[in-house]
Amino acid sequence: MASADQWLATLTAAGVPAFLCRRTTTGIEIVSRTPEYMGVMQTLAGRLDERAVLGRLQAQWPSADDGVSVVSASGDPAWQCVLQSVADQPDDQLAILRLPERDPNDAFFTIVENLPDVVTRFDREFRCLYANPPMAALTGIPTEARLGRTQHEVGTSSALATAFQAAYQQVFDTGQPVELEFDYLGTTGLRHYLGRATPEFDLEGQVQTVLSVVRDISEVKRLQLQLEQLARTDPLTSLLNRRSYTARLGIELDRVQRGQGGFSLLMLDLNNFKYINDRFGHLAGDRVLETVGRILTEEIRAQDVAARLGGDEFSVALIDTDATGAAEVARRIGQRVSTITDESGQPLGVSVSVGVAAADQQDGSALDLLARVDMLMYQVKFGGENEADGTGR
Repeated sequence: MASADQWLATLTAAGVPAFLCRRTTTGIEIVSRTPEYMGVMQTLAGRLDERAVLGRLQAQWPSADDGVSVVSASGDPAWQCVLQSVADQPDDQLAILRLPERDPNDAFFTIVENLPDVVTRFDREFRCLYANPPMAALTGIPTEARLGRTQHEVGTSSALATAFQAAYQQVFDTGQPVELEFDYLGTTGLRHYLGRATPEFDLEGQVQTVLSVVRDISEVKRLQLQLEQLARTDPLTSLLNRRSYTARLGIELDRVQRGQGGFSLLMLDLNNFKYINDRFGHLAGDRVLETVGRILTEEIRAQDVAARLGGDEFSVALIDTDATGAAEVARRIGQRVSTITDESGQPLGVSVSVGVAAADQQDGSALDLLARVDMLMYQVKFGGENEADGTGR
């Protein structure tokens, strides 16, 4: 008599849905499957699963001397397993699955198998009943290793598996779809995904299974972040723009008014900038603005905030810094700005006027504070205070 492996090889070549199963002390388990069998089970996911097949085999397991026997089940779909005992292995049976009503042109199977999205189906115990090919391609886990198992059991990270199960449970409880965004490190690297879990109802209107569709939205997310960044920042210097900066100052000022922190504000305006634009052109002026933006970024700490408010006007919020410490930062900035050169290394003669003030509880809003420090800056610019370094206090 041929061995089980030989039988399976022959049945695989013939495209027959078959599997080798074994009776153990804990029940019936499947040892190996033909590809055609796995395709059939995926086609019938939600209508027939391996646990139902194994449960029927357990109830009608043939005796050792039966030779060939048939296990049948009615319902939707009706199916049969033709069992053949395996030589010298009394607890093994070779099973050929027969589905008299199987539709080989099942529309769901055809469509879902060819989708780029990951499509899976789960039962109420969170066991996978179906997974289309992109799932195996993404995770590196073969479909046959996933069917009948939970996400925890196939090695999905505990946090992600728990999040998915919570979403599925919500679908079972409410009968409403649930969406979940998450990051996943798969075979193509770290990507961002959007998952949508949808209820599938039985004839009595109860949620029987959950169909999950997961789409890679990494590029959409990247574009979204870029748009958010553009909305928040000045495109030339990459510093915060006026609107975002004012909103951040409002948060910091709220801390000051509640006695939970402090900060100082620098208001900076470039001197001779119009002359540079007129003599060297706007491209040279843009390079000066970019250089000032870089100087501000390099002279402040990670917790501080710099912004270009418009034109040649900049501002810096120095968190948890008093006016004395802020004046020292302003001095360093002024020295570096005065050394800005053209492409040939010649000084451009640009300098900066800086107003410095510490925020206090009397500042009613971020705009009030900006106006107060702006006035100090103009006193420096037109009053000549502390002209050596271009700052005033």
